[in-house]
Amino acid sequence: MLRDLINNHTPLKSNFERLSTLFQCAINAYKYPLNGNHLSQLGELSGYYCVEDIHKRMLQHPIGQRILKDKPRVTPETFKIEDLLKLDDNTFGHQYGRFMKERDFSSGERPIVKYIPNLELAYVYQRYKEIHDFIHVLLMYDVSVYDEIVVKWYEMAQLGLPSATLSAFVGSFKLNCQEKQKLIETLPDIIKRANQSEFIMNVYFEEHINTDITQLRKSLRLL
Repeated sequence: MLRDLINNHTPLKSNFERLSTLFQCAINAYKYPLNGNHLSQLGELSGYYCVEDIHKRMLQHPIGQRILKDKPRVTPETFKIEDLLKLDDNTFGHQYGRFMKERDFSSGERPIVKYIPNLELAYVYQRYKEIHDFIHVLLMYDVSVYDEIVVKWYEMAQLGLPSATLSAFVGSFKLNCQEKQKLIETLPDIIKRANQSEFIMNVYFEEHINTDITQLRKSLRLL
């Protein structure tokens, strides 16, 4: 399940190479905002120490330990939309399948981690990217610019990743006046939910496909 990570792995050999690549990715992300690869690689290069902290928190939790041992992946093969849509409407699996189907999304579209030097940490960051749509489903936010920014605020508060922080703050400037006011009113609740809920990286989503979505939200302290 890690063959794509191993094949794409391109560790940088020096701090100078890392900084120069970070600078180039930042320029490309600004010039080509619709190209997700540049923003993804910028997140990898700027988030190494945060990913280390996430890894430590996973090691301190029995479910996090199992995830790191098993290294499950979220792909079109492991989460088949047609199978998920056959589940009861109120299950997490069905809700996720419908979310992806209605938006014509594919879990295979997530860029593969490239620059994080340690393969174990590369997996952690890949896992974070692959469960992003699960977070949308659990928080009940769509994929508009406003909704995406709210989800990024949640991720920033929970995980502290620079890429989420950058998206949360910079993205807020793209909102119109009405959306900015709505965001201001929403932030206290979303930050509270991020701080009180289970650490999202320690959730073995693959084991909750048949779980009632409301019950799952309650068990994760998201309601």
